Amino acid sequence: TVLLGAGERLVGVCGQCDYPAAAAALPRVGGYLAPSVEAVLGLRPDLVLVVPSPGNREAVRAVERAGVRALVVQDRLLGDLWESIGAIALALDRADAGRSLTATLRAQIEAVRARSATRPRRRVLLVVGHRPLIVAGGGTLQDELLTVAGGDNVAKDAGQAWPQLSLEAVIARGPEIILDAGMGSEAGGTALFRDLDTVPAVRAGRIVRIDADALFRAGPRVVEAAERLAAVIGEVPAP
Repeated sequence: TVLLGAGERLVGVCGQCDYPAAAAALPRVGGYLAPSVEAVLGLRPDLVLVVPSPGNREAVRAVERAGVRALVVQDRLLGDLWESIGAIALALDRADAGRSLTATLRAQIEAVRARSATRPRRRVLLVVGHRPLIVAGGGTLQDELLTVAGGDNVAKDAGQAWPQLSLEAVIARGPEIILDAGMGSEAGGTALFRDLDTVPAVRAGRIVRIDADALFRAGPRVVEAAERLAAVIGEVPAP
């Protein structure tokens, strides 16, 4: 809403909303996955923005039964993000601002893609959880951003959006870079792979801790995430 010129109309946020900094001063209405209906209605909003999940379905229905409009937007892929920006902008009577913002972000993403296309592609594993080992698979925003940044996601064909891999599967897939966005300490992620010395990323010491914030939130900071991924992938020398 801020980049659409309607930041002053935002009256509340979920417990995980911490960007931009001004969001920290707004009332909280419960968790991202399980909002409090009472807290939402207590702020007397005209519009509630929702990303669907099994955990918030009943809460959203309760908000709608109370007569408040809920706008459900998707966040799984870049295409979802462009559509969501347009839908939110239209709902806020900022359609022109929405088109302008989308055009700018898309141009920035394509600029990262064009720069990355001049370099050899690298095989990448993106870790989101350590024990069990959960990684980003195909059909996700994170897979798309890896592709934009010049990476080939080695778990793209694992059959799920967030597959669980064995260490044997990591060895078989042979990533040149392991990006660690998992919760917990950096040492925890490094320790998990340290004995896999046949994996190129481990052998070369290319297990890179990466901030999950911009990477896992479908919003204008996807450009920041793509640029960060491109910088890390671009540091890998030619074999």
